[in-house]
Amino acid sequence: MNDSAQLLLAHGSRDPDWRRPFEWIAADLRAAHPERSIVLCYLEMWHPRLPEAVRTAHAQGARSFRITPLFWSRGRHLRDDVPRIVHDLLCELPGCSIVIDPPVGESGIVRAAVLHLLA
Repeated sequence: MNDSAQLLLAHGSRDPDWRRPFEWIAADLRAAHPERSIVLCYLEMWHPRLPEAVRTAHAQGARSFRITPLFWSRGRHLRDDVPRIVHDLLCELPGCSIVIDPPVGESGIVRAAVLHLLA
């Protein structure tokens, strides 16, 4: 593993079929960028959960992390829970950097794709 990891963060659901689109995104991104460490993780319900994914990647040598939330918008989880988890991880794993991207649903490209689908 190189010294950086991209974590695709999905919420989690009890329904295993719910995961399928996120698994497709992760697989497609890995295929397009085999040189990058890309990990699909979850906030709850499924494993690996975000802290577990960061700790595993850290144990494999990653020190720089980019969290990309596969969420539509910035609700309570992204405003409160994820920053708290990241703070705790930074205290636990000194010397690491963790960047949290905006949720993908706030991207102009995603909005344009939705408008195109609904036209």
